[in-house]
Amino acid sequence: MDIGAQLRTAREAMSLSIATLAQRTRVPARTLAAIERNDQSALPPHPFGRGFVRTYAEEVDLDPDRIVRDYFAQFPEPPDSARAPVLRESPDVSWQPPSRWMGMGTAVAILLVVVAAAVVLGRRGDSTPEPNTVGTAGTAPASTAASRAPQPVDQPAGTPTPAVAPPPPPGAITVVLSLTRPCWVAAKVDGRRTIYQILQPGERHTLVAERDMTIRFGDAGAVAWTINGRNAGTPGTNGAVRDVRINPENAATVK
Repeated sequence: MDIGAQLRTAREAMSLSIATLAQRTRVPARTLAAIERNDQSALPPHPFGRGFVRTYAEEVDLDPDRIVRDYFAQFPEPPDSARAPVLRESPDVSWQPPSRWMGMGTAVAILLVVVAAAVVLGRRGDSTPEPNTVGTAGTAPASTAASRAPQPVDQPAGTPTPAVAPPPPPGAITVVLSLTRPCWVAAKVDGRRTIYQILQPGERHTLVAERDMTIRFGDAGAVAWTINGRNAGTPGTNGAVRDVRINPENAATVK
């Protein structure tokens, strides 16, 4: 039985439809169907195609290392001129990440712009002077009393108020990722998937776990990271795929 058929059989044994599996893995349904057909031409280039096959295998409780190895061993090695280039300076524009992530990022950006505009307009409206009022005998007018109270210093119009992140719980693991070029990243924090997308240059992502976290880097050399404030350099070399598990016992030594 070919590897695509093995994956399909395992999925059907768990009573999972292609649509349900796509929701659980965040891999497009058409890509999952192509994997089952052994249609390598419909898969994105390395390392994303291998990552999708691995994710499929993990979700249906098959050995991901064996499945990935045997799946791609089915296909003849392409000539050097036909091999897909390794991702370096720019993402492969022939394939886009799942639309859900792109839609979510656009919605968040629009929301931030609307909130910032509302804050600026609200501050300008608050600066309108109040009319003077006459106080009772022995009592200073309300406007005079208000003028004696300390006044907050307004920030320049258009300057966003910096967000103050809540402190992590005691004993937590805090990892900050900084991207120097596009890189596929999949992360689970305390067993919950938090990142599954291509991150772009200049982005920073903070992960906080109480028990442990696992991170897969599609291009380990494209990421600089800190672990609990410690500069850990990069997770690996350029183009290398690396899986890392971090917990309280190894957080001080992981590199």
